[in-house]
Amino acid sequence: MKHLLAVCLFALLLTGGAFTQQRLSVDLSLADAVQLSQDNGSALAQARIQALISEGAIISSNGDFDTVLFSELNYNFNESPASGFFSEFGNTRTQSYSASQGIRSNFRSGGNIEFKINEGYDDTNYLPDSQSNTSATFSFSQPLLRGAFSTVVTANQRKAQLTHAADLSSINQAGVDAVQLVVDAYWDLSFAIADLDVKKQSLQLAENLRDITIAKLNVGAVAEVEVTQTRADIASRQDAVLVAKNAVRTNHDALRKLVSVFDTQDDWQVDFKLVSKLPKAAAVGGSWQDIWSSALKNRGDIEKLQANIKSAEIDVEVASANMLPKLDLSAAGTYAAQDQQIGSSLDRLFDRDFPGYTVGFVFELPLTNNQYRGALMQAENSLLLAKRILRDRGNELAQEIRQALSNVNHLSERAAVTAHSAAMAQLKLESEQLRLSEGASTNYQVLQFQSDLAVAQSQQLQAQTEYAKAIIRLETVKGAIPSF
Repeated sequence: MKHLLAVCLFALLLTGGAFTQQRLSVDLSLADAVQLSQDNGSALAQARIQALISEGAIISSNGDFDTVLFSELNYNFNESPASGFFSEFGNTRTQSYSASQGIRSNFRSGGNIEFKINEGYDDTNYLPDSQSNTSATFSFSQPLLRGAFSTVVTANQRKAQLTHAADLSSINQAGVDAVQLVVDAYWDLSFAIADLDVKKQSLQLAENLRDITIAKLNVGAVAEVEVTQTRADIASRQDAVLVAKNAVRTNHDALRKLVSVFDTQDDWQVDFKLVSKLPKAAAVGGSWQDIWSSALKNRGDIEKLQANIKSAEIDVEVASANMLPKLDLSAAGTYAAQDQQIGSSLDRLFDRDFPGYTVGFVFELPLTNNQYRGALMQAENSLLLAKRILRDRGNELAQEIRQALSNVNHLSERAAVTAHSAAMAQLKLESEQLRLSEGASTNYQVLQFQSDLAVAQSQQLQAQTEYAKAIIRLETVKGAIPSF
């Protein structure tokens, strides 16, 4: 029966516009409602998409260390007026080609390496032959202090992984939150429907009393004021029925929103017949500290805050490393060759006749270092803030758990008390109705006892409903999805 609602919704869509104004009623258990909320819940769907986004960020951060092939080709033409010795050749015209290609890569140590071949071809009108130059260049650089090694270089990658892990935990938490929302909505609708029945029953009692009173008035057994008083009370109860009907509609929409696909607006036409029964109220034992310990391990929001601390710790590591002076090692080597054409110039390049190399260091030391001192101060205090937020959330969670445990036990007692109160109200009404039939009471007293019964029955339903929500809350506050 888990997918009955989905099947019914699909059937409704197939019927098209012919059923636009008709309503489809389906049986819905609490377990089915929970499953549908996991399949269709908007918050859960958004959390899943967010996790895909952060997974893409991990892939993107790996791109910092991708090996890159590159190539460049340019053509240049230039004509300029000549003077002096070059005037006998007319205007100076030069056309040239230049190209380069190579490979480069960044290391997780912070360094980088590049190998490149350059080709150039020049043809000038006042020279008898063209000229081609080629070179092969190898370069390497490596930070030795600031920005050196994986602590700094892989910071973005590690933070992206932490963000993705936090987003995955958010999926779990969104699923848990969705369970509590749909359980609350299910039992709220159940209460609204049952309370409407109570209000209708109370109205029916008043209408029956009115009919009896009118019959007595016709034979002169009661005064007309008794009928008037009864009719006034009926009007009040009719208003209560209208309010209860509106509560049913409102709570029905709240449940639809949590379990429906909403591919079309026809989903709003589906009515639910709730088939699950309220659980029997019973007190629970156990220590709130044990529940708290479990929640600290399982809750997605706690895991996310813990990931925020780890990310802030990475920022502190990077900021601390950046307090060091800049000291970079750089090295480069080259071979060069020249000839009339590119091909022959490349051949000469492989002879390695004209080598060259450079080795050196780059050193920088800011005298006040305000930029990095300020960044370190920001990072350290951001870490303190992240730890404080986790600590405060843990205390809030402890309060929520203590409240959840207290609510379950309080509501189990209240359910028993209100059930007894409703039973006593029923007995008092029956007794007063007997007294009225014997002429020892008045309509006013009977109407009051009818109202008292309706209030007691509503309170009983409310206590049972709140208990049903509270017992699930005791599970979801741990960060776990209960079994149904």
